[in-house]
Amino acid sequence: MKTLLCALLLLCVACPTGDMIVPPDEATPAPPVVTLALQDAPAVDEAVQAMIDAAELTGLVVGVARGQQIVYLRGFGYEDVEAQIPVDPSGTLFRWASLSKSVVGVAAVQGLAAGVVALDTEVQGTVPGYVVPDRYLPGDCEASACAEATPVGTTLSLQQLLTHTAGIQHYSNGLVYPVPPVSLTDDPFENTGIAWAIDYFKDAPLVALPGTESSYSTFGFNLAGVVLEELYGQRLGDVVDAGISDVLGMDTMGPDFQWEELPHRAVGYVRNNGVIGRDGDNDVSWKLPGGGFLSSGEDLTRYCAGLLGDALMDVADRDEILWGTGGASPDYGLGFGVGTWNGERRISHTGSQQKSKTAFRMLPDSDLCFTVMTNATWADPGGLVNAVANAWLDE
Repeated sequence: MKTLLCALLLLCVACPTGDMIVPPDEATPAPPVVTLALQDAPAVDEAVQAMIDAAELTGLVVGVARGQQIVYLRGFGYEDVEAQIPVDPSGTLFRWASLSKSVVGVAAVQGLAAGVVALDTEVQGTVPGYVVPDRYLPGDCEASACAEATPVGTTLSLQQLLTHTAGIQHYSNGLVYPVPPVSLTDDPFENTGIAWAIDYFKDAPLVALPGTESSYSTFGFNLAGVVLEELYGQRLGDVVDAGISDVLGMDTMGPDFQWEELPHRAVGYVRNNGVIGRDGDNDVSWKLPGGGFLSSGEDLTRYCAGLLGDALMDVADRDEILWGTGGASPDYGLGFGVGTWNGERRISHTGSQQKSKTAFRMLPDSDLCFTVMTNATWADPGGLVNAVANAWLDE
């Protein structure tokens, strides 16, 4: 009977020998990479409220990170004006717009460190069916009649796509309209990822020969995302989940699928002739690499804080590769604007899209990052983030 009792209560009863059998220690969870240590910042509150009042902004969230700590996080106004639902800085979901481009750069450098990505990877031969367009637009040419033949042997690399030096057109500086019809993008049976949508621009004449000049292009980033999917053998969203979101505890980040019911997805607003009304709500997941992610303001600030440390990559790789510049791209790294502000290094980006305006500004030498997301499409995100940074530094 004593032996049977020991077998039944193995983890908590002393056996006849007198030895106690105890379960092995459970693994202690790793501490979170980014933590909250919120503090009051009246000067920031006042600066933001003044800009809200002056521009009649509907809703926004502001974040500040110092190192791997979020030290300020506040929502202002409404995620839904008509329903009077206030912005929740940890719950309201805003589109990232072009801040999404920075995520693609991070994924590329992570893949480089893991040995699955090479920045000199040529797009042709990597993306099935892709060939470098046989024409390009020299100088001020804006018509098919003045297009010239692309030199034989011209190649196009992943790094050129990520630095806007590949010559891929943006929305209106090329000869085609590169956006798929809304009837397809809003249909989950047609809109099956990002690769299908490159058919709407991949054969269009280049707007410059690869590597010769900088020309901003959302569609170049879409193509870069397809290259990364081929190299990783995974969907870009899954790559970002594993390499960024899961690492930093970003629970709200993901593609903005128009057909999904997402609680607290911010309503977008436009202002025409002083009248504020609701914006459209078309799907942007088809251009995920160029501007298709969304998250809460807290998670954008987590991302920014993560980049101030080494959780996502080696700091040397961050500084020299991710934020490195040169050649035809003197002020843009791999998805990040690079410059100076008040005499120190500044890493930044802004985003502008249906339903959203966004910005982040990192001052890595001061270990600071500032983020802004708003559903007021007439807002000035660069001005907002400048105001936040100045108020914080003057606090």
